[in-house]
Amino acid sequence: MGWFFGSGKKSADTMWDSMSSVSRMVDRFRHDGEAVSPRRQAGVVYRDDDGIPFLTSLSEHLDGILYDGPSATKTGWEIKDDDHGMRWAVLNDGNFDDLLSSVFTVSNAIKMNGGGQNLLAAVFEFDFANHAVDRRALAGSGFVHAYLIYRFDRNAFYPFIPTGENAGERDRETERALGTAIRSEGLKTEGAMTEWLGLWGIPF
Repeated sequence: MGWFFGSGKKSADTMWDSMSSVSRMVDRFRHDGEAVSPRRQAGVVYRDDDGIPFLTSLSEHLDGILYDGPSATKTGWEIKDDDHGMRWAVLNDGNFDDLLSSVFTVSNAIKMNGGGQNLLAAVFEFDFANHAVDRRALAGSGFVHAYLIYRFDRNAFYPFIPTGENAGERDRETERALGTAIRSEGLKTEGAMTEWLGLWGIPF
């Protein structure tokens, strides 16, 4: 899978600004008349660690993290393991702003309880109109299904478009075009494509 991340040492304010910028990006695309549809699932991927009790018992805390307090959401959750030894908190919410908030809340809780070094990425799933990705495409010509991956260690997003289940199977050309498009709509993207690490086996 190729994950060689550094630490997740980002402040809560920085993390929230990054998460909320995804919503602003969607609004800008739509203001420009482009069809962009976030899907209802997202994930926080992290390395489990027997030495960090909060991580090993995360499933015991998520109800309290997500449902208690004035900013509580109705976001559903599930802990899943992928085929590469990584653990996921998979979140489900039809309200995208609530989904973003829940991704932040879970990520920040992990960070504040000793797991910041273990945070790898937040992953969002989207359908982008072909014309939003490449203005040379005909309007109404279909959609690109893509993931937006936020690397905690880089504080930046990049698109990932797998074309199969095996490592290396991805649409680099469309990823490059989509990276340009999301950057033009204000999303902070990772500038070095060598850092656009592939993530196969996303469990949603």
